[in-house]
Amino acid sequence: MTDVMLRTSDGLVSTASLHAPAGATGAPVILLHGLSQQRRFWNPVVARMRHAPVVTIDQRGHGASTAGPQADYSIDRCARDVIELAESLAYPRIHVVGHSWGGAVALRVTAAAPDLVESCCLIDGGLSTPSAPALPGSDPAIREALLERLRPPELGIPIDEIWTILARGMGDAWSDEAQQALVPTYSVDPDGTARTVIGVDRHMSVLAGLLDYDPWPDAENVRQPVWAIFCEPRGVQSDESRLRVIERAQQMPHALVQRWHGAMHDVPLQWPALVAGLIDTLVESSSSKLARRSQLPSVTDILGVSA
Repeated sequence: MTDVMLRTSDGLVSTASLHAPAGATGAPVILLHGLSQQRRFWNPVVARMRHAPVVTIDQRGHGASTAGPQADYSIDRCARDVIELAESLAYPRIHVVGHSWGGAVALRVTAAAPDLVESCCLIDGGLSTPSAPALPGSDPAIREALLERLRPPELGIPIDEIWTILARGMGDAWSDEAQQALVPTYSVDPDGTARTVIGVDRHMSVLAGLLDYDPWPDAENVRQPVWAIFCEPRGVQSDESRLRVIERAQQMPHALVQRWHGAMHDVPLQWPALVAGLIDTLVESSSSKLARRSQLPSVTDILGVSA
């Protein structure tokens, strides 16, 4: 693994990790983390992937990024960061995978740079955004109320307590490997209390950029293979809004839609081998005639074990 410093066209600096053994060939996979995370979040997945090279990046405002709360966090600007990353590394073609908020960025990259992107994978994000009631032109009060409802906690609690909360939430899926992937997400004060590195102010700025993004014009116009994964935790019923998103995704001309029963939202940590296999399969099949046909199987139900 090699870490490289990146500079965006608007003067910000961030870091990417290149996972590529000597002699690795093929279009690289660029993995985009979700809101409040950082590039090490993907380590359990990368460790299980057969395809190389793979690139993980601290997106703007996250991890080692120098972007402050007042930076441009529009999905379009975040997507341009990824396109500039590919240009700086001289990648003529890429596969792009996004989790959660990173899914919206991945979708925009795919639509904005069709000659660059071979295929796209959206893992529990990108299409199921909270943007619908808050897009420009809607009631500002609705937008502000939604932003406030989604405000994260300040934390400021002992780091060991955070690990306990996360372990309880993930159950049997929790492991030392998952914890290590999340260590860079938090900063720990000398007294042992911890907060997210992104902080509340930057978190809210990134969230505001997401609320301004309507994914459907991009989703319905992309011509590359798009695999959309919807996670459905055990015992949780999808609401009508989410079911409408899934149904609409099935109508995308080049989409494969999968509903993973038993999967948590943070499935890259829960089932890293499954996610790694998914990405390897996407890369392997993206140039095949099957992946590019307009008439594709609409839904694949994958039955998960108890989480």
